[in-house]
Amino acid sequence: MKRKSSDYSVPTGLNIKAQNMNDNLKQTKLFPLRNINSTRLWMMVFGILDGSAGVVHGLYETLRGYTPTQGFYLENFGAFSVIPNYLITGIVVILVALSIALWTISFVHNKNGPLVLLTLTILLFFVGGGVAQLFFGLIAWGVSTRINSPLTWWGKILSKTARELLAMRWLIFFVTGYVLLTTAIVIWLILLPPGTNHNDVPTINYLCWSLLGAGLLFQIPTIIAGFARDLVRR
Repeated sequence: MKRKSSDYSVPTGLNIKAQNMNDNLKQTKLFPLRNINSTRLWMMVFGILDGSAGVVHGLYETLRGYTPTQGFYLENFGAFSVIPNYLITGIVVILVALSIALWTISFVHNKNGPLVLLTLTILLFFVGGGVAQLFFGLIAWGVSTRINSPLTWWGKILSKTARELLAMRWLIFFVTGYVLLTTAIVIWLILLPPGTNHNDVPTINYLCWSLLGAGLLFQIPTIIAGFARDLVRR
């Protein structure tokens, strides 16, 4: 018996995006690593680190107590704040940073999830979250827009062999990049917290920035390999 042409379904970018959203909505529990969306996992970890760094900024700002900030730029913290009070600035930063971490873990893959993340990132910058947080947040926002994307462009420029090779090396890039970033953040938290004069500890400052730079560079192959892995998984 012949089937009508309408009985056949041709995969389209829209169908792939819908399937990706469905897969992401199902990932509310820990799944085997081979089944998880690489881009969403990257977002979750990056969001936690970004949010944690913001919380630290907020905590150190609250330690200044109920005192005026004496200007828009908080020199000792490398941050800008429209709130003219350290204590209130710190509290707001903590709340916004926690919101970013929570959003990237649970909601960024939903419709309008990336837009909310971008809004929170900009808000964090203007209430004293730190200049670096804006840079990290914009990277995270850009990647978050690809979570449910069919990745058509990447599918065109990456050959099947390249996709498979990158997919196999994704975990190495992922772990290496985040080990470097986490190490840099730990050094910053313990030895170079907000308010520290970095000129007093030049060696540690250089080490921290070197690890941070290396960790950020590793995010480039990690993100691309994640896209390749998501394409291979389909």
